[in-house]
Amino acid sequence: MLRRLTLPWIFTLAALVTMALTAGAVWQFPGDLETMLRALVPAWIGIAAVFWVLWRQIAPANPDSANPDLPPRPLTTDFTPLRLDMRYADIASLPLESLDYVIVDTETTGLNVKRDEIVQIGAVRIVDGKVLDGDSFERLVNPGRPIPKESIRFHGITDEMVAHAPGIDEMLAEFFDYAGDAVLVGHNIAFDLSFMNRAGNVPNPSLDTMLLSIAAFPARRDHTLDSLSGHFDEIVEGRHTALGDADLTARIFLKLLPEIRRVGAATFGDAQDLCANAADRIRDLRPYG
Repeated sequence: MLRRLTLPWIFTLAALVTMALTAGAVWQFPGDLETMLRALVPAWIGIAAVFWVLWRQIAPANPDSANPDLPPRPLTTDFTPLRLDMRYADIASLPLESLDYVIVDTETTGLNVKRDEIVQIGAVRIVDGKVLDGDSFERLVNPGRPIPKESIRFHGITDEMVAHAPGIDEMLAEFFDYAGDAVLVGHNIAFDLSFMNRAGNVPNPSLDTMLLSIAAFPARRDHTLDSLSGHFDEIVEGRHTALGDADLTARIFLKLLPEIRRVGAATFGDAQDLCANAADRIRDLRPYG
């Protein structure tokens, strides 16, 4: 029976049992109902607050773990594409809420950043703290090579679908035109930038929601998109498509902003520092994708 209970249900039951035990302890003492309620309500509120804080720090189960056919993206330990040691004088001191962002994701022929190729690019735009409706970028890319069956099973993009699509050089030029001077944001974005940089240097500053999550929730062990979407109660649609994952990452990024502000990041430079510190810890954590 317990094996069928999810972590949220276990936390809820534990909180209710603790409240019931507290009520039982209070009712052992003589007094009228009003007096006992005045004693119980603050205790119940305190118990609920404690369990809520604990829940915020513990990762929910990863829904993808039930599907072994979908391998997680391997942990990226080379964060050089993020250029975290570079300070952008024009935006470093600007509040994070004042910046424009383009949230990007790619689908590829495989997971080797040196040999595989991009087959799809998806992006959405954030302005004034909101994802802009109807302002998105979604393009297929001809990788110039067959797409392995293992990758097709992962993202559903076939050779026939990309046969007449432009190559990566043309598509990246179109994407850079769409992105403009916006800050690029992605989940495990070093993976995506590594592919893009092989075709042309990515000039935009960037942030990584995986690293920001590690900085905001250092006690958590799971920082996948699926885990964070459950944590923030975000609806998952179009998972493992470039645009679907970009949209989900955008919504998670907006939820992360107050969390990283809580740990001291108010400006873009502060967020870069959080990413750099999280990157130093990354080897102690498990894969995220």
